[in-house]
Amino acid sequence: MGNVKGFSSLLGLLESNLSFEREALRRYKGFAEKASNEELRQLFLDLAIAESGHMNGLINVIRAIKDSTYVVRFLCPVCGWEISFGENPEIGAITRCRMCGVTFELIETDGDFDIRRL
Repeated sequence: MGNVKGFSSLLGLLESNLSFEREALRRYKGFAEKASNEELRQLFLDLAIAESGHMNGLINVIRAIKDSTYVVRFLCPVCGWEISFGENPEIGAITRCRMCGVTFELIETDGDFDIRRL
């Protein structure tokens, strides 16, 4: 999985999901090859295309996390607005919610980013 600052749990979930999507793609292609009914064959091919898109999306997010280019953001627990710490922030970074003005500090808990209200 790799040791990536602040994204331990998320990266594990994404990589697990990617494994699932790869298996689904393999199975749908196999079903399409064995289908004697053209409509059913096309359905499995369409499902395989969808799984391929899911895989590409997951691969892009995983790559961005590993390359430290994924934006660290949270929803403000006060107002629900997005709080962004940008790409590759340092633990202890401080930002303010642009909607309600509450200040938050970026912390790390058990390998995952979190926020603390100041």
